[in-house]
Amino acid sequence: MNKALIKIGVFIFFLASFILILGNIYRIVSTTAPDFGVLWISAKDLVNGKDPYINPTLAVPNAYPPVSEIFYIPLAFLPYQVSQAIFIFISFFSIIGSIFLSTKLAFGKVIWPYFLVFMGFAFLSFPTKFSLGMGQINPIVLLLLLLAHYLELKNKPVWGGIILGFSIILKPIFIFFLLFFALKKSWKVVSVSLATVFIGIVATLLFSNPGIWVSWINTGILPLANLAGREAYCNQGIMGFISRIFTSIDVRKYLSGFVSILLVALASFYASRKKGGILALSLFIITLLFIDTTSWQHHFVWLIFPFIVLFNYAARFKKTLFLELICLAYLLASWNFKNPSFFPSIILNNQFYGTLILWAINIYLLYRPRQKEIPKTSTIYSKIK
Repeated sequence: MNKALIKIGVFIFFLASFILILGNIYRIVSTTAPDFGVLWISAKDLVNGKDPYINPTLAVPNAYPPVSEIFYIPLAFLPYQVSQAIFIFISFFSIIGSIFLSTKLAFGKVIWPYFLVFMGFAFLSFPTKFSLGMGQINPIVLLLLLLAHYLELKNKPVWGGIILGFSIILKPIFIFFLLFFALKKSWKVVSVSLATVFIGIVATLLFSNPGIWVSWINTGILPLANLAGREAYCNQGIMGFISRIFTSIDVRKYLSGFVSILLVALASFYASRKKGGILALSLFIITLLFIDTTSWQHHFVWLIFPFIVLFNYAARFKKTLFLELICLAYLLASWNFKNPSFFPSIILNNQFYGTLILWAINIYLLYRPRQKEIPKTSTIYSKIK
């Protein structure tokens, strides 16, 4: 009877969250997703032989390189509202796919009650709703990263490399994950990924004016050197946290740089030591969210994978404290202050604090000396290979 009630409760929770997210999606597709609009206009300019980076109608500068527009070019031939709806639904199903793959990688199989619960919590999370609402590529590149890792584990490194290459084309900062695969000596994945990106860049150079790359550098890259304004509430990485404490640009630059180097070194150490296991990948995702100088709130949808992986370990180790901390981390990472100007800056770091909790748990699980504690079903590696 208790198990039946739990299953009914899980289904009701999932159904309620699913209805809420569908309502959000309806509002998005019937209005405008600002970030997608920028990329759609840029793709349309590219098709028409114009420079997509100097269009005065862009709401904000396009920070993505010309090669990233490859994905949006087919959508540029469709009316804006139709292409936006297609993109939003692709992103939505990418979230579901990411949860599916995360569950499979963490548990060794998809346990449906857990799968429904994970989806419910993901749908209620602000980073998920914000990423969909802005028309961001974040859910799609997360799915591609996890799929690349999954294919590499299934001894399909070429396909894994192609998929990872596409994720880097769509989100250039994902080049960071080449380090993860290099440390686990997956050289085929690394080389094929680089080849995929290279082919994409060459194709862009052949079929468009090479001068647009200069425009991209001037409008999308050089402004990133200016660290003013990084204290904005939506910036929740190391840079955002430090910028809300220190006004000095030099302090922001050198302190965040120093901390970022330490975090990358630590993640690299464990990726090498653990041979690129799921805990190491989880730590790499968390580290990227920390070190990105513009780690906006919608990027934190990438925490889907760390949350599921760390929950699995905590549950199998029967560490109640860890489960409680993961719940706290979820509340912090999923929250959004609608009027941040009313609160002191020390409070306006909720995503940062939630991610920091996950980072600490992740480090502990990687550091633990007693290998006998490793859950037998916490990894899919032995089942796939």
